[in-house]
Amino acid sequence: MTVKVKEGIYWVGVIDWNLREFHGYLTDKGTTYNSYLVLDEKVVLFDTVKSEFFPIFIENMKRIIDPREIDLIVINHVEMDHSGALPKFMEIVKPEKIICSPKGKEHLIKHFHREDWPYEVVKSGDQLSIGKRTIKFLETRMLHWPDSMFSLLVEDKVLISQDAFGQHYATYRRFDDEVDQAELMRQAKKYYANILLPYSALVSKLIEEIEKMGLEFDVIAPDHGVIWRKNPNKIIEAYKKWSAQEREKKAVIVYDTMWHSTELLAEGISKGLEDERVDYLLMN
Repeated sequence: MTVKVKEGIYWVGVIDWNLREFHGYLTDKGTTYNSYLVLDEKVVLFDTVKSEFFPIFIENMKRIIDPREIDLIVINHVEMDHSGALPKFMEIVKPEKIICSPKGKEHLIKHFHREDWPYEVVKSGDQLSIGKRTIKFLETRMLHWPDSMFSLLVEDKVLISQDAFGQHYATYRRFDDEVDQAELMRQAKKYYANILLPYSALVSKLIEEIEKMGLEFDVIAPDHGVIWRKNPNKIIEAYKKWSAQEREKKAVIVYDTMWHSTELLAEGISKGLEDERVDYLLMN
């Protein structure tokens, strides 16, 4: 399966329908490992997939191009669900360069023990011309690994955001406007809470930096879940809210009772919350 994101830009990732646990939390909807292929004077691949999905991954690329024609691979994030297939890819494709952050190079060497690979290190603000297109890089350290970075396809206004703005959401539909919106935001919020919540202060700073740098994009393409094309600002605004850790007026009343007297107390508390117009949940 491949999907056209924009002219010359394709999703060539894989869907993991059966994943039920990831990073210590339940993934009831599975996930995807997203990879993007860009066709220009230089053919560029962004990230790979889990190693066990390499056969599907390479076949997806073959639907678009002979993988051996790929000139560059950008590794935005070294975690194994995005770089696990890299050794097999390098063996078959032999690209000219592996583009990564300084920490990306360090971690790739530690993971794969391959100092001989053709690394090219980039930092925030660096740009790379691949023909008609320019890639601009932004380091996003600790969002959520030290090596993490974004890649912006400047002319196409496509932000490839690695784990940020993602969801563990397995679906053959690839775009935000093709799926149930309530489920999409539930999965995006769950993903943020489990992956990025500890780094909320850094998320706030990152969004400020994106705005300060004047990065323009109308598509956000994360490494998990669906691509935000209809309203990418929706997830940006959600991240602003979640990273600010704004409190809402909500309460949970948990009680146990033998002869209903404690139940009466709990109901009394609930009436007080109702008077103050506080949303609550009563649980026996």
